[in-house]
Amino acid sequence: MLDPIDRIKDDYQDMNSTRRRISDFILSNPAYCSFLSIRDFAEGAGCTDVTLMSYSKSLGYGSFADFRKALQAYVLEWSKPLDRMKFIASSSEDEHSLYKKIYEAERSSIDQAFSNASVEKLDQVASLISCKKNIFIAAHNASQTAAQYLEYRLLSIGVEASMLNLSNVHQTISRIVASRAENTLLISIATPPYGASTVALTRLCQERGISIVAFTDYEGSPLVPLSTVSFISPGLPELKGLTTSYVPFFALFDALVFFYSYNSIKKNEDIDCCDVENEYIRLLEEVDTAN
Repeated sequence: MLDPIDRIKDDYQDMNSTRRRISDFILSNPAYCSFLSIRDFAEGAGCTDVTLMSYSKSLGYGSFADFRKALQAYVLEWSKPLDRMKFIASSSEDEHSLYKKIYEAERSSIDQAFSNASVEKLDQVASLISCKKNIFIAAHNASQTAAQYLEYRLLSIGVEASMLNLSNVHQTISRIVASRAENTLLISIATPPYGASTVALTRLCQERGISIVAFTDYEGSPLVPLSTVSFISPGLPELKGLTTSYVPFFALFDALVFFYSYNSIKKNEDIDCCDVENEYIRLLEEVDTAN
């Protein structure tokens, strides 16, 4: 399926002067155009709102809003992170304003992530981790940073979790197929642009009856309807959605680890620590004797 930029380039030669002017405006800075209101867009392109709606439909989109959404998806997938930050910086009044905007955006995203979560959800996931033998983590591109942190945090408390190598399809599918559904948990992490491999694997696991926990950016994410439990950490609207913060994910992971650890302590609170310590000393003496 062609992205909006390819559609514009394919139709460019057959466009009239007005539509070429609109196309030139878009091609000169897709990132800037993708977040303009229809009024600002029309003003920048030197046309009317009606002409802009007609232009969007000529490219195969049902409305200007559909075209703009496709353009935003294109920008998020193909623009380099540095280019996105340059655009964010250029849209700020001054350096202090930019820093304040980033600070407020990060703080707001953490607040929203925990507002969307709940004690019950965290406790439910902690219970899933406790009763599953195989725990896999799936993520792509930048989301792998969050996935690696989650893997580290789980391993640090003795939970055998492992990231799946989505670039090796055969290995990934083999590991899923070899795992009994009732003993397996998949934790999927994805933000725009949602990786096709992450979504496809999550759908496969759902079809096999595997429990799924999703960490994503909004209710319309393709991971949400596939998951058993989902956590939503909204993007950064203050930064026009051009960049994603994973700080809320890290905070949710830490909270999840705390819930799991606390539940584990409760389950084992009847164990006599002195008995465990004496058993350890006995085994240590046996090793010394053998050597």
